[in-house]
Amino acid sequence: MTVHRGHPVTNARHAALHSPLPENERGLPVDTAWLRRRARLFAAVSGQPFHLVVDLQSYASATGLTFYPHYAAQVYTGPREARLAVPLMALNLDMVATREEADRALAHETMHLVVPSYGHKAAAFAKAQFLLDEVGQLAGAAA
Repeated sequence: MTVHRGHPVTNARHAALHSPLPENERGLPVDTAWLRRRARLFAAVSGQPFHLVVDLQSYASATGLTFYPHYAAQVYTGPREARLAVPLMALNLDMVATREEADRALAHETMHLVVPSYGHKAAAFAKAQFLLDEVGQLAGAAA
């Protein structure tokens, strides 16, 4: 069976996303409390609320989607004919071990909520970087 893996261009665009976290915080481990606070910031700056899910079995059960072990994150908006009022965003804590990786994953998936028709085009990742920058400003103002 072939399992979808990211295209090299998509992977490069994702890796190029720059987290606004201070250098000394980027490599810190991710805990669920920090992740939930960060997710709320992404929801706030994007204007797109979502439910954050870290229990991948529950996510797969609720959505009917396979969450492959190599996935870092995935967003589910529901079937085309019955969109969810609040989408689900799953993050694989085994794949986003650092806060910088979590920032990239949150930005990437939030981007899909904000500009779903952009796919993985350069313009989509420009939006993801914009979201990261906005989260940095919002977090900086709160500090």
